[in-house]
Amino acid sequence: MFKQLLKQITKGGIYQAIPSDNILERQRYTLFSVFTFLGALLLLAFTIEEYSISSLDEAQTILFLAIASTLIINYVGLQFHRIPAVAYSISIIAGLALIHCATYYSGGVKNPDFFYMGSIILYSYIVLENKGGRITLWLSVANIIYFYALTDFTDPGIYISQQLDDRGIDGKHLYTAITSMFLMTSLSTYLAYSKNAVIRRIEDSKAVLEKKNEELQELSLVASETVNSVIITDKFGKVEWVNDGFTRLTGYSSEEITGQPNCDMLFGNKSDILIRQQLADLNFDGNNFNAEIIKYRKNGEMIWVQENVTRIIDETDQLTKYIFIESDISERKKSEEKMAEYLKNLEKTNKELDKFAYVVSHDLKAPLRAIGNLTGWIEEDAGHLLPGEVRKNFNLIKERVGRMENLINGILDYSKAAKRNDQFELFDTGTIVKEAVEFLGHKSEVNFQVQDKLPMVLADKVKVQQVFMNLIGNAIKFNTKADKQVKITFTETGPFYQFSIKDNGPGIDPRFHDKIFVIFQTINTRDEFESTGVGLAIVKKIIEEQGGRIWVESHAGNGATFHFTWPKYHENAQIKSEQYAKAI
Repeated sequence: MFKQLLKQITKGGIYQAIPSDNILERQRYTLFSVFTFLGALLLLAFTIEEYSISSLDEAQTILFLAIASTLIINYVGLQFHRIPAVAYSISIIAGLALIHCATYYSGGVKNPDFFYMGSIILYSYIVLENKGGRITLWLSVANIIYFYALTDFTDPGIYISQQLDDRGIDGKHLYTAITSMFLMTSLSTYLAYSKNAVIRRIEDSKAVLEKKNEELQELSLVASETVNSVIITDKFGKVEWVNDGFTRLTGYSSEEITGQPNCDMLFGNKSDILIRQQLADLNFDGNNFNAEIIKYRKNGEMIWVQENVTRIIDETDQLTKYIFIESDISERKKSEEKMAEYLKNLEKTNKELDKFAYVVSHDLKAPLRAIGNLTGWIEEDAGHLLPGEVRKNFNLIKERVGRMENLINGILDYSKAAKRNDQFELFDTGTIVKEAVEFLGHKSEVNFQVQDKLPMVLADKVKVQQVFMNLIGNAIKFNTKADKQVKITFTETGPFYQFSIKDNGPGIDPRFHDKIFVIFQTINTRDEFESTGVGLAIVKKIIEEQGGRIWVESHAGNGATFHFTWPKYHENAQIKSEQYAKAI
């Protein structure tokens, strides 16, 4: 037991595990150890001195044993001290108590053989060095002067071995000394705790810095390993750091680029002058800047770069650095250039097709009109002389001419479908349906069932009219039943309205569900039902141009239901969204 305790005291076994960077715990351990060692020396000196001049009574024995026990327990229990103020108070009070008691029983501060003054001054410096120690020192000196003034024993020739007489220090002097001791101890404890608090703040700051360092290491790892180029410059634009992605992108090493003014060597003849100047001057609004610019690799190869620049502002709102993140968008640019070329060629082709359709239709209509006029003149001039079979053939010619003219008009209508510049307005689709029914002129022959409160839509009214006119017209035209029925409803499906036009007509075989939407394709012969085969093709083209779709559900003999979707709101609509939102 004693050997183990001695080992702990001499080698610091209790606190051997304290990390070298734990300033707070090591400072606490050092102070406690010094306090205990000093107290033990004073106790030993007092004991030797006391036995040389007098015998201790019971009260004195208990007092000294209590103080000695406090010192020993304080040292052995250092590892359990978690409140600095309490730990300091125990050590300082115990140490000062030994000094004062030893002084009292050895003849006071006027005893020339006792080292009271030197020990308490030394104690002051050990407990708290620097400013705190100086404050404690002056308090200690004041305490010594005060104690000296209250001591009656003044003979400097008395030695330790001599017995004290009744003119020594009495009880009231001891009370005064202890009171002053506690005043000094309180201030010392406060100063010590303040010092400890400073160290704690340092420790807290250190912990915060360590955490930030860990985060910076993680960020550095991410920045180093990312495929994008990352450049950090100072506030003047000089490069301080680049990642490996920069080297892979440009071919320049970190050593070659560090210190360069904003990577001037990466620009070339095809670099946009305005953007280049903005990057060079770091002159842009806000804290971020985005641009696409041509740069050049070390080998002279041209690359397109997406440039993103971010300002770094410190706690005082002062600019400190810039971070440049660059992405290689060369492949995307090539694709965009190809797409632009395709669109340009497509636009040119469409214009040529439009012109071709117009020319062809004009050139075809002219002879058709001539044929129609000629047959009409013949009928007018010699109709009564022509046999019945000939007149029948003349009528057939006129029908075919009319059909051909309708086909030509259908070609023109199809070529113009969906090319009309949208004139957006907010309107009621119920009104559109009502107008279509009245325009088609079959209201008395058909039982129409229209859902109440069809939705308001924001769209080109003419295009919506074309869609409903064609679908409702087909539902009527191809229905040979006496009790024709047409039902029009709608539902909401996400960002779309889904309209449905259902009839009780002959139906459509599933084999032809796709065919009916192809231009000039019809199921019935044109002699049976006059049709150009263009209407559904136009409807499909208009709906798909708006982002919707159209399909049919039907079986032969069971009627047909045409469904189509129409967007609730078109992103290009030139109308306030508040008005639209209020309407729906």
